[in-house]
Amino acid sequence: MNSKTVFNIVAALTLVVAIFVTPVAHASADASALPATATITERNWSSLSVFISVSEQIETTLPFSLSNEIDQNQPNGPTYMAAFNQTDLAQSFMQTNANISGAGILLQTGIGTSDNVTIQLWDALPNAGGTMLVEASTTGTAGLWVDVFWPAVVITPSTTYYLVFVGNASLGIAGDTGNPYPNGHVFANPGFTPFTTFDFAFRTYYDTEVPIEHQTWANVKVLFD
Repeated sequence: MNSKTVFNIVAALTLVVAIFVTPVAHASADASALPATATITERNWSSLSVFISVSEQIETTLPFSLSNEIDQNQPNGPTYMAAFNQTDLAQSFMQTNANISGAGILLQTGIGTSDNVTIQLWDALPNAGGTMLVEASTTGTAGLWVDVFWPAVVITPSTTYYLVFVGNASLGIAGDTGNPYPNGHVFANPGFTPFTTFDFAFRTYYDTEVPIEHQTWANVKVLFD
């Protein structure tokens, strides 16, 4: 059971308690006389509104969807592989699942401090007639993983796609020259020169619940307008 499923179960149970279980004032002690459901009192509605508001804040402030999970993962980064200012940096890969909702790279320790990182998803390399499917940017810090997320893009599993790294000048990417990832490799320098035994330290994500429940709390509130 993933974390978003747990979160939704808790939310559903809380709604049931807030709406249907709260006792009605002066209710009879005789079970046969109890109403089938309790009415939504002003207090209940206030509690529900607060709960929804807090839940929305939680979803808004999280850096990624609760349903994102890692698909591809090459975590090894013992080598300083490339600087962003080399340009035309990419990593080919094959996704196991039928969508991709984000990606990340390991930034090299000691190269720069913090700067913008942009990761693009392409169906072929830009110089080979490829189409960019999506991109996202965030601030990355040297020595740490940096992840970006986007609305899940439907793709074909076990098909080669490309992560292209652009929009950054000062940072570098860590990786491994020992060919640790069998389903792709590094491209670097003008013209996307292939390095078939090199791999960046990278990972990809997929959305486990596409496209369900992306507007959960908005939909709940509409029911009570």
